[in-house]
Amino acid sequence: MLIMIHSAGIEGFKNTRKGTNIAAQQTAITFSKSILETHIPAFRLRVQGIGPGRMGAIKGFQLSGLNIVSITDDTRVSWNPPRPRKQRRI
Repeated sequence: MLIMIHSAGIEGFKNTRKGTNIAAQQTAITFSKSILETHIPAFRLRVQGIGPGRMGAIKGFQLSGLNIVSITDDTRVSWNPPRPRKQRRI
C-alpha cells in the first residue's frame, strides 16, 4: 500500500482560497500527474470532510484520466454531540 499526500497549500493557495473547489481541482490534477509517473494502474480514492472541495477533487481526478476503482466517503460523524450550555444563575 502506497500513501501519497498533497494539499492546496503546497499548490500555492493560501488562507481561505485553499477551501475552494478550484483549488481542490487543481491540486487533484497535479497530484494525479505524480500518480501517473509512479505507473500505478488503478487506485482507490478516499474523501474526507464536507465542503466545496469534495466534488472539485473528484472531478480533477476524473479529468486526468486515471483509473479510479472506488470512491469512499470517510467523513467522521459525531453521534455524541456536545451538551447544551447551562443557564446563568442570577
